[in-house]
Amino acid sequence: MALAGTLEIQHLSKSYAVKEKELAVLEDVSLSIAPGEFVSIVGASGCGKSTLLRLIVGLEDQYQGQVLLDGVRIVGTSLRRGIVFQEHRLFPWLTVEGNIELGLLNAQQTPAQKRAAVREHIALVGLQGFEKSYPHQLSGGMAQRVAIARALVNKPEILLLDEPFGALDAMTRAYLQQELHRIWQAEGITMILVTHDVEEAVYLGDKVVVMEPRPGRIRRIVPVELAHPRERANNGFAAVKQRVLDEFSHDSASLAEAPLKPELPSASPVAPALWQFAV
Repeated sequence: MALAGTLEIQHLSKSYAVKEKELAVLEDVSLSIAPGEFVSIVGASGCGKSTLLRLIVGLEDQYQGQVLLDGVRIVGTSLRRGIVFQEHRLFPWLTVEGNIELGLLNAQQTPAQKRAAVREHIALVGLQGFEKSYPHQLSGGMAQRVAIARALVNKPEILLLDEPFGALDAMTRAYLQQELHRIWQAEGITMILVTHDVEEAVYLGDKVVVMEPRPGRIRRIVPVELAHPRERANNGFAAVKQRVLDEFSHDSASLAEAPLKPELPSASPVAPALWQFAV
């Protein structure tokens, strides 16, 4: 089991140069995430949710404020932080085993240790028997479980999830939400989920961070003081979900927008360089 880290985001602001002007994407975002906590982040498209994850994982370092893991400023990517995107980004020429082992590319382990870690994480995501299968032989949900195993195989302190189930059908999505909850409890690490689905956010999160756009700011943090596992039909669950939806009383329809595409390139021969942080 990995040791979870304490994440502190202090007065974070981020902008991009667009047509010789500065476009503010995030403005004065402050958030404290305790070790082992599950935090859900919701908001309309364009509120900077994915940009926030990119800053936490270390893909970008030009910003104002602080992003600290265990009191140390995050600089660059690291095996301490894994990430899963909406698209599984598996290499089509590698098996399930090969794709997961790719997450250990920069790990200081012997070949035997790597093989053992791969076996452990195939079991963790429930894919025993599919070790030699290729991505085209898997369902969308199975492929995403491989992506989650690849992100976890390095035992990161924090797992970041950017709309990981957004492209899946409703039944598969609900099943994988349960699986992600099981994995979170088994691994004991910090998880941060970006989603457009308020029900998903409440089902999984210890708290729901509601963001507003242009530039992205935290509108409210809604605690989810419900025991696990959670019943979606429970009155308490419905009440928390409504509290989150109330924050979008004027723009709640925007939560139904299609999620933005991730900005990283598709799998290619050069992509492993991006996977040193256990994508």
